[in-house]
Amino acid sequence: MDIFEAYLSSPDESTPTFSAFFQSAQDLKESLGTKGYLLNHYLSLCFRLIAQIDFVSLQDEVSEAMIAIMKSISDAEAEKAFACQEVYTRQILWLISHADALLEQTFQDFIQEKALVSGISVDIIDLRQTEEKIKVLVGQENLESFQRMFLHRFLFSSVAQLFLQGITTEFIRRFLTTDIETGIEVFRIHLKNFGHEKNG
Repeated sequence: MDIFEAYLSSPDESTPTFSAFFQSAQDLKESLGTKGYLLNHYLSLCFRLIAQIDFVSLQDEVSEAMIAIMKSISDAEAEKAFACQEVYTRQILWLISHADALLEQTFQDFIQEKALVSGISVDIIDLRQTEEKIKVLVGQENLESFQRMFLHRFLFSSVAQLFLQGITTEFIRRFLTTDIETGIEVFRIHLKNFGHEKNG
């Protein structure tokens, strides 16, 4: 696998064109007959849901989450586990060795908060009820096919994926921190001592 190619790759080679999407929407609307207004309403809600993604605000949320993670790291616990003189190095080593649990909790907190905020901006109950009405009229398979096309055209990464990438990048920045005592990046110290922490 070429990591650099993956870094620059487009999310999906089969992304439909805008024209193809709107043709599909028109076809679905026609199949709804006199209830075509349901699709208009549904698309309006879907577009509003995606349009509320604020990349600047999301980055702020990532930064705040990372600050909270770093504040949660107890130097006393880190000092017991890692034999380093530098406090920050010990904290980063603690971060690395507890990264999975810290990330999982932060992610769950983010999802709960996003669900609440999204529910204020877009009526999620209305969205789901409209979706159900359309499904009854055109069938589950037809609606799911249309939804896949919608997502491939308009949502390349979910808000959850964007947050995970952001917080993961923040973790990486800390992994790359150089320990002043040894002049070595902290992730290298972790790899060197993996499984051999003090008292571990």
